[in-house]
Amino acid sequence: MKMAFRPTDGWRWYFDREYDSLMLEVSSDMLFRSCYPSKMLIPDVFSEFAFSVSDAASYYQFHNSCHSLNLTESQKIQLSINAIVAANFLKPQMPKSWYFSQQPIEYIPKVADIVKVHMQEDGFEVCMMVVEVGVHASLCIIAQPTFFSMNKTFYFSEAIKVMNDRLALAQQFTQSDNSMVLDDKELELKAIS
Repeated sequence: MKMAFRPTDGWRWYFDREYDSLMLEVSSDMLFRSCYPSKMLIPDVFSEFAFSVSDAASYYQFHNSCHSLNLTESQKIQLSINAIVAANFLKPQMPKSWYFSQQPIEYIPKVADIVKVHMQEDGFEVCMMVVEVGVHASLCIIAQPTFFSMNKTFYFSEAIKVMNDRLALAQQFTQSDNSMVLDDKELELKAIS
């Protein structure tokens, strides 16, 4: 049975000094702890505040993008909430594109896109979600389980700012209107009568 996990006006953010993390209280017996330490967070998060309508809209946008990912439902929820934190509450990041190879085709990312990058050293493909788009670089979070590459551990939901020329749309089916898109090629669906 799939649990319905929908934002309500009772959700609230607060900073927990013991865990050094921004928390989201979903109910009296359910808490979510973001993965970002206080040194990465903007000063506005060190008090209690409501989970806004904008946060709820972002949650649905990010969660809808997760459907094609090979993650459990709880990981998709975790990724979506961490995406909200990364987009709204992280201090500005500097690009760390030296980890990733440049892509042969220019790609202009959009918020909530599932993208891939290739590790510079071994070509390992990494799946990410775009949480904030910039002209030259975009803030992304890792959308796959923790892995080790280039003498560094990359954690699930870790935020990394990446130059846009390193990003490519992940190969996946996405449905829109009466067509399907695979690798940026649109296939029209026609009714058979």
